[in-house]
Amino acid sequence: MPERIRVLYVDDEPDLLEIGKLFLEDAERFQVDTALSAPEALNSDTLRTCEAIVSDYQMPDMNGIEFLKAVRKQHGDLPFILFTGKGREEVVIEAINNGADFYLQKGGDPIAQFAELAHKIQQAVTRRRVECLRVKTEQELRESEEKFRSLIDLPPIGIMVQNIATGTIQYVNMEGLRLSGAKSVDDFRGKDALTYIHPDDRPLVLEFARRRETETAATPMAMRLLTIDGRPYPVEVMSKPIHFGGVPAIMVLFQDMTARKRAEDELRAAYEQIA
Repeated sequence: MPERIRVLYVDDEPDLLEIGKLFLEDAERFQVDTALSAPEALNSDTLRTCEAIVSDYQMPDMNGIEFLKAVRKQHGDLPFILFTGKGREEVVIEAINNGADFYLQKGGDPIAQFAELAHKIQQAVTRRRVECLRVKTEQELRESEEKFRSLIDLPPIGIMVQNIATGTIQYVNMEGLRLSGAKSVDDFRGKDALTYIHPDDRPLVLEFARRRETETAATPMAMRLLTIDGRPYPVEVMSKPIHFGGVPAIMVLFQDMTARKRAEDELRAAYEQIA
């Protein structure tokens, strides 16, 4: 059975509190704590652990709107439902303007009104849980990306992260920026990775990408990349599928082969001279 939603129900009418508590807990979705005034609720331990507040409007010492303002100041976006017999339009507007999640008017069939109240509580709590999960997930992704960036900035090899679906560049490490002559990741972010591959090598790269979909081993490939101002330089490239920012991506590792190619050319020239 799912964990019950803990609700704090505040009203200065004890009989109504008891009826509301019995009805909501009978649905087996809620655990209801009660308070006879807003000051009592603000000083209760329940306020720090509950997932929703249901409050009357017309109460001594502090009315429902004043209570709502105090809750928003101390507890942020905790779901708050104003459940009152006051049906004036200005009260509704003030409640919504101060962050009430829902406004329900008392009266009529008690079964229908408490069923609607239960629905609104569930809706408000679910919405907040989803939002909290989204924020938590985004925070974890940011922390994961920051850790990832700090790690890939260490090795003396160029590393680029490319979105699989769009083919656009998401990140380039410090060595990659140095090799390409770029000042920051913003010079690349969101641009097509093919733009920085020598035109003559692009068909080879596309064929390599097609093979990569079926091959598990990372095979090095020689090719030419372009600097930010269009100058070609030889590299050896390897790639690996990863997730970056929560979406499928390719991590491309590229090592500058300029010095090695120069040495090979010099050796070849020397051999030809000797021959």
